[in-house]
Amino acid sequence: HTPLVAMPKTKKKSKKALEEELQRISEEQIAAEEEERKVKEQEDAVRAEREKADLETDNQVRADERSRLQEEAEILARMKSERKRCLDYEQSKLREKMEWHKFVSCTSRPNVAFESEITTYVTMAREEKDHVESMDAAKAKCEAAEEVVGDLLELYCKACEEGDIARQDWCVHYMSVIRGLEIDLIDEATAYLLLYIEKQEANTHSQVYLQWGNANDAMKVGFWGHLQSKGFRAKQIEHQKIQIGLDLPKSIQLQSIGHCIGVRTLYTTFDSAARLDPVLMSIGGMIRVDLLSIPPFSKKVKGWTIRQVPTPGQELLKLPYPNTEHATASTAIALAPCKIDYKVPGHVLVSKSPVVSWWDATTSKWTQEGITEIVWEAETRKISFYSARLASFAITQERNIDLPYAHWNMRPCGEQIVELTIKAARHELVFVISQDGLRLKGPQLPELMDVMFEPGQGEAGGLSGPSGRRPRVRSPATLLNELFECGLNLMPKDSDADQLDGYTPKDKIMAARAYSDLSEIAAFYDICSSKHNKDLPQHKALVRIRENELHEVFDPWDPDCDQDYQALEFMPDKCFFVQSLERLVPCKETMVDGHCSHAGLYHCFEKQPVAGPNHLEQLQRLEVTTTTARFVEAVRQTMQLMRLLSFV
Repeated sequence: HTPLVAMPKTKKKSKKALEEELQRISEEQIAAEEEERKVKEQEDAVRAEREKADLETDNQVRADERSRLQEEAEILARMKSERKRCLDYEQSKLREKMEWHKFVSCTSRPNVAFESEITTYVTMAREEKDHVESMDAAKAKCEAAEEVVGDLLELYCKACEEGDIARQDWCVHYMSVIRGLEIDLIDEATAYLLLYIEKQEANTHSQVYLQWGNANDAMKVGFWGHLQSKGFRAKQIEHQKIQIGLDLPKSIQLQSIGHCIGVRTLYTTFDSAARLDPVLMSIGGMIRVDLLSIPPFSKKVKGWTIRQVPTPGQELLKLPYPNTEHATASTAIALAPCKIDYKVPGHVLVSKSPVVSWWDATTSKWTQEGITEIVWEAETRKISFYSARLASFAITQERNIDLPYAHWNMRPCGEQIVELTIKAARHELVFVISQDGLRLKGPQLPELMDVMFEPGQGEAGGLSGPSGRRPRVRSPATLLNELFECGLNLMPKDSDADQLDGYTPKDKIMAARAYSDLSEIAAFYDICSSKHNKDLPQHKALVRIRENELHEVFDPWDPDCDQDYQALEFMPDKCFFVQSLERLVPCKETMVDGHCSHAGLYHCFEKQPVAGPNHLEQLQRLEVTTTTARFVEAVRQTMQLMRLLSFV
């Protein structure tokens, strides 16, 4: 066993010693706290001084920036004013040529630039429509009216290029009014036809077949009438000349008991409901199928011909199908659908599985209710479908079907010529912009040939298309509107972003400044989109640029070329170079070392930290003159119309 060792007893501290020790510990703690307080006060003072200095520095930086931006804005305003003066001068020369051409053409059409002439034309057209007696005369008047619509469309495109919203709405309103009059003209001619239907040649089954126009006409009309109120069977109608067909079920007659009926089909390449539906757009024109009541025939009494004159306003009685008023008749039989087929114009891009809709005037929207068995024959360009009702039909698609753009890039490919490539949702499109306007270079789809090339044949050198056809150049808005008619919506509106997840239109003032500045460098720099642009707030936009004096071809999406492009950020009142790279996430908005913000892109180049040997020459080429004004404006208009900063 280990022996126990006794521990020495510690001497117990006295009460006085304990009090002294507590006093000492308390004093040391107070001294430490005081020292800590002094250190903290000193640190706070230093921090406050530093924050004050930083605030003063920031205020000074902001004051310097405001002063710099204000000074540069005045210079920029003078430069933009000179640019506008040069453009106005060049456009005035073009305007004189156009006015002279119109003068020597001796046209009797109204000058659509003046509302008084348009309203006079509309008033006279309304008065004259009451005197139309033949369908041929009505079609001729409609063709003349379409020439006026064409003038209005030209004015509309110009308003789009200039950003004049009020003028755009004005043009759309009068185009709608005139086209409404065209439909009224056809209705008047149809009413006259029905009133004197007994004069038309009928077959042995008391049926009348009539058609006006040809397969490729912009307006064509077909009519079938049954001159007996009984004995109707299911009927297949083929208007071969205009390539429109109908299969009418027996329930058509049973829904119109007591009436001699006629069925009119009216096809127009224009859509009476154009641009009214914010979600869907029609393509390939509109076909209107109407069930009509034939008025009582005339009678011969003692050498007199007695004819019942319809009540004013009821000359043309359109019967509904299905007829909800005849509930007993509709319950006696099952309503069968009608089959409709027609030829779609060759310039329209139709998907493999198209959608057909009918226009619901009560909701001002397209609807697919009751439409089944849609068949598209690409070779013959015929579409057929069954419909449970008779109405106005069209092929429809979403307005944003080609949005958003995956990416886009613009590169100079000649003197005052740039090539713009856009990867849209369905197609990759290539455009060429020059001082003469905009032309489509690709894709070379059969439907787009007439947009890409002038009609006819001729030698056009290396730019020639099929059969030597010359490339077709139009103003930016005119060409983009033609693509809209083909089914490609590359002129998006703010409402189109509502259906796109994560997309918000950019601030219009900021975007307009960006398009204006970028158009001035487009002849010498590659300009391309950035994937970070979508994630920036509305008042910011990001693009990438790269100098390209030798018109070389680079791949802006190659990761190895990322650092060859300089990121450029725009805000409503300034722009600046930033350190952003495509491979870096999130976007690095820090300014490039040595650079600062400027009122315009010109000043970003002018006040570079390190100027190259050809600095003055490079600046001079960025200034807009009379020789470059039209090219710069064509680039600006194209970028603004396509909304390249908002939908990428």
